[in-house]
Amino acid sequence: MDKIEIRKDEYLKEYTTLHIGGKCKKIFFPKNEEEVKKILAVYQPIILGNGSNVLISDEREFETAMILTQMNHIECHKDMIIADAGAKLMDVCLFAYQKGLSGLEFAYGIPGSTGGAILMNAGAYGGEISDVVERVKTIKKEYSKEECAFKYRHSIFSDNDECITMAVFRLKKGDPEMIRMKMKELIAKRIEKQPLDQYSAGSTFKRGPDFYASQLINDCNLKGYRVGDAAVSEKHAGFLINRGHASFHDFLTLIQKVQKIVYEKTSKKLECEIKIIES
Repeated sequence: MDKIEIRKDEYLKEYTTLHIGGKCKKIFFPKNEEEVKKILAVYQPIILGNGSNVLISDEREFETAMILTQMNHIECHKDMIIADAGAKLMDVCLFAYQKGLSGLEFAYGIPGSTGGAILMNAGAYGGEISDVVERVKTIKKEYSKEECAFKYRHSIFSDNDECITMAVFRLKKGDPEMIRMKMKELIAKRIEKQPLDQYSAGSTFKRGPDFYASQLINDCNLKGYRVGDAAVSEKHAGFLINRGHASFHDFLTLIQKVQKIVYEKTSKKLECEIKIIES
C-alpha cells in the first residue's frame, strides 16, 4: 500500500457532483489495476469514479472509499477505443472525435466516468452505452457485451460487487466535422435544458414504460419544490438539485415526497436512477 495515494479524514461530498457525503477515514486513489487489487484484498470501500449519479449519506463516518479518477488512460486501436474505468466519459467522447470515430456522440455531456456509465448503462438522446460496448474488464474477469446483461439503466454490475477497471468500445469511422457538429448540437441542448450550473447527481428518476418522469413531475407543479436546500430544478423537473447546503436527509426526503405526490396524483411510481449509499 506504500505507493498508493491515500487521503485521510476527508468528506466524500468533495468527490460527488451532488456535493453531499459524510467524512471518510481513508480514501484511496489507485493508478492502475494492480493497486485496485491490493486495496480490494484488504478493504471493502465505496467505489466512485467521477461521483455522479450517487447520493451518499452524511449521517455517518465511512471507513474507506476508492476513487478511480487517476485510472484515466484512453487509447485507440483501429475502430476501438480502450478506456480505463476512471476516464471521464466526456474525455472518451472527445478522444473518439479526434480519432474520427463515431458512435459516442450521444454521450457527450454525460458527467460520469467510463466505469459508472457501464454500470448503469448510461444513455441520452436515443443512445445507450450498450450500443457501443465491445467488452468490459473487471478485477475478476472479462465480460463480453452479452455477458454484461445490459438493460435500461442497468447491467450485471448493478447487482454484483465487481470493480470495473476498463471498457472497450467499438465505433465506426466517421467524418470528424459531422461528429463535432453532432456533439456541439447535443451539448447546446444540455446547456439550454439542464441545470448544469447546479449541484446534481444527474437525472434523478428513471423513465417509466409509458411516461417520462420529468413530465409527470412538471405536470404535478413540483418545479421549485424544496426540502431545505434540496429542490426540484426549475429548469428541468427531472433533476433534483442541491442549492448549496442540502443534507442527505433533505435530499432523500425530497425524493420520497416527489415520489409520493406523483403517485397520489398520477398512480405512476417513480423509480430512482441515482444510487443511494447509506452504509
